Amino acid sequence: MKSNLNGKTSIENVKVKIKTRVNRTENIKKVKNSIINITTEKTIINRTEDNYLYTIGDIELLRTISKLIKSNEISEVANTILNKNKQDNGITFFINKQAAYHNKFHMIDENMSTLDDIEVIIDTQQPDAVIDWILN
Repeated sequence: MKSNLNGKTSIENVKVKIKTRVNRTENIKKVKNSIINITTEKTIINRTEDNYLYTIGDIELLRTISKLIKSNEISEVANTILNKNKQDNGITFFINKQAAYHNKFHMIDENMSTLDDIEVIIDTQQPDAVIDWILN
């Protein structure tokens, strides 16, 4: 970690991947919007040959998720989920795809939907610092 000019701590070497599968019964634009609703309109979304949509970025890709946690007042739940899914080299959690499409935020610790949820994979050697950044 290091401090930037405004005195806030920044976290280095964080890679974030947000991905979900597009099922045959789903509209690809709606699935893209689900990802955009938890990131930003400027997010570049890629598609794989096996029908996954994904975006890759740094810790800033988590800024909207952080704001949604605070605005929905679910910091305690988020803290529990993030710490439950924390490993030495990262954190993985899920966001309900249907809820995200409807601008709702439903964070979960495992993929529970038959149509797949949105998976958030955070690759970092500082998982505790990233959790602190997300929640504060």
